[in-house]
Order: sequence, then C-alpha cells, then structure tokens
Amino acid sequence: MLAKKINQGKALLAWHLLVQKKNNEQPLIERKRKFADGTEQLYYTRTKLIPGNVEATGERLIKEYIRAYEFQLQHGFEPEHEQDLPSLFTNSAKMADKRTCSDRTIRNHISRLRKVGLISGYVFHGSFHDYELWINPEVLFSGEILCKKNATETPKTAEISPSASPNDNNLPHNVAFETLETVEKENTHVDKCGVAAQQGALPDGEGDCHTLGTQETGNPGAQRAGSRLKSRLYGSVEAKKQDTGTGGAARAEKDAQRAVFVAYVEHFWLTAWKLIYPNAQFNDYMQRQAKNAIWRGVYGGFTAKMNSKEWEQYHKEAIERLTLAANYFENHPDKYAPMPYAEFKPGTGYFDFENLRGFRATEEWLIKQQVWRQQQEVNAALSRAQREISLHKQGKLEKLPKRLQAKTKLELFRFHENKMKRLGRAALDKFYAIHAIN
Repeated sequence: MLAKKINQGKALLAWHLLVQKKNNEQPLIERKRKFADGTEQLYYTRTKLIPGNVEATGERLIKEYIRAYEFQLQHGFEPEHEQDLPSLFTNSAKMADKRTCSDRTIRNHISRLRKVGLISGYVFHGSFHDYELWINPEVLFSGEILCKKNATETPKTAEISPSASPNDNNLPHNVAFETLETVEKENTHVDKCGVAAQQGALPDGEGDCHTLGTQETGNPGAQRAGSRLKSRLYGSVEAKKQDTGTGGAARAEKDAQRAVFVAYVEHFWLTAWKLIYPNAQFNDYMQRQAKNAIWRGVYGGFTAKMNSKEWEQYHKEAIERLTLAANYFENHPDKYAPMPYAEFKPGTGYFDFENLRGFRATEEWLIKQQVWRQQQEVNAALSRAQREISLHKQGKLEKLPKRLQAKTKLELFRFHENKMKRLGRAALDKFYAIHAIN
C-alpha cells in the first residue's frame, strides 16, 4: 500500500493540543500567597503532567521521526498495512545533545512521553543503550481529528487560541504585529492593521501585516555563541538599521532577512505565551505590543551586525532562556511575570530591555547553567579516565569497555588525552596533573 505523507505543522499542532488537554485534566491545588503587609491570598494552580521541557522533547522526537520516516520512504520503504511504520533508531546521548540537557533527563522525558501516549512503541537495544521508538499515528496522521476532539473538550484553550484549527499549519496565536519601516517615516502612523506604531517597532514592509508561515523554527541543542554576540547585540540596541541596498537584488535580500527576523519574534512570542503566560488571554492589540517589546528588548531591533548563523544561535539561546524562566515560575508559585510590555511606566514590561529584573536577568542564568554543564562534563570525563586507567594498571582489562581492552597503557592515555583536549585547556591541565607520565 502507498505510504502516507506526514504534515509536520499539523503533527506539532496535534501534540501541542494534546499537551494542553492532558495538563488541563490535572486537579486544581490550593495555594497561599503572602504579601509584605502580612495579608494572604488564596489561589489555585495545576501541576503540569507534561511540563514545557517534556513537551519540547516531544517536539524534537516528532521532527526526528519525520526526518527518519522521509528517509525510509526515499529508500524504498513500502508499508504492508496501515500500522506498518518505520522506527526511529536513536539513543539518549544523541537526544541530549539536540536538547542541550543530560542523558538522564532524556530518559525521564522518554518515560513520561510513553505514559502520556506520544510514544506508541519502544524497543531497547543493550549494546550502546540505543533504542527504537514509534510515534503515535494519531499525532502524526490524524492531527485533524485530534485537534477537533481537543477543541471540543477544552473550550478555555479555544478561547486563548482562536487561530488554532485543524486546517491551519501555523501554531496558535499567529497575529500580525508592527514593524520598523513605517515607524521611521512617521512615529504615529497607523498601519493597515489599525494600530499606531511606536519607535523601534517591527518592520512591516510598507505597512503590510506579516504573519508567520509554515516555517520550522525548532530549538535544537547548541553551545552558547559567547558574550561577544551579546555585547554586539545589546551594544547597538538603540541604533537604527539603515537600508543600504540598491536595486531589486538588494531589496529581495533585505525582505528575505526581514522575514526570518519576523519569524524569530513570532516563534519567541508563541513559546513565551505557552510557557510564561499559559492561562492568560491577549487580544490582537496586546499581542502586537508584546511582539514590539520582544523585537526591541530581546533582539535589540535586530540592529547588531551579526550573520545569519549568529542570529540563529542567539534565537536558540533566547528560547532556552524562556525555558529557564518558565521553570523558575513553576518552582516559585508566589512569583509571577509582569505583562510582556509596559502598560503604564516605560521599561517595566517583562521583555523590555530596561527592566533588569525581567527577562534580561535570564541571560546570567543561562551563562551559569552552561558553565555548570561544562564543569559536569569535565568532571565526568576526568572520573571516567581515572577509573579506566586505574583498571588497566591493575590488569583488570575485562572490566574495561571492549574497544579499550586491546590498547596499551600509552594508547589508553592518548585516547583520554584527545578527549580532554576537546573540553578545553583547563580540563587538559587537570588531566595531566592526575595522570602525569613518569
């Protein structure tokens, strides 16, 4: 029989709505909030069955499965029956690298995703801790049915996400927003969307309203680009980008770059709404204001002189910072994020660059997490090297991995030395201090 095609947009939307449904089914928990004047306030919250990090792992698995599925189709795979689907062959180490987290975290996420029904099949292979898994066909192929079912069962979600529909490839809350070019012409110009633009708002291409199309803006794991990118970004946060292009080619290039920037802001806002403001409702005007604050406060108006790869890396870090912020609010129910934009006093919105205690503070959190993650990797590598070299000296070769049993003492030393070189000079110096050759 002919193999079905997977629509990635609808599959991700079906997964997103399934997550909302599962989380909304959790019981309400009564909590108390104490204020500085000694008064208390009762409020209710839900413990998420599928937290944001687990949902993000699910999204990554869906994308990886679709890639593997398309690869199998290109190489002649033909299903014998409707339930005959190829598997995704991977392991926790690979997924941890794509999600920038530990192997143990991925194993916990896989276990949770199996329980909630995203992973319909799982086969473990012992050798190198690889495993095969299958994604639930109802998410991959029956996204329209699942979306309709969830839309009827969760009316609150439908109110928050009026744009989500089974025939829409975009994620929910896809609303147009203000841009820079009309603002440069006139500060109070009303664009075609009917909202007055502000200084430094988003570019809209001569007043047209832009929306995010079916472009994948995932968040695969990558190392931090470094403080150099951030200094270049924030160092020019208030500078205006001049249009130096001439001719049709320059204009086309600028339009393509602007579309990418608009997509970054759209994706960031959708993720922020889902993680930071999951129960909030924003009308078109409020979303427009929020995206303007993100454009200026988070991305510095895209005025920094960075190439496309550097902007992509910075966007990945910004999404990771959203996850850190969501975890903070989840672990501190007495804390809550202010409005994403300033309502009364300028610079007090959560995403405003001037708000040092807002989203901008997560930059330091990300740096600390990356330093800790690097240190954990170095410590693990040093411990493994010390253990294996010690076993080799004692003659207990059978306890070493098979690929190392035939190595001499010097070859084993060089093997770990090369691994430590990839972790930096400081890690290599520690290795030499522990395993100096006599």
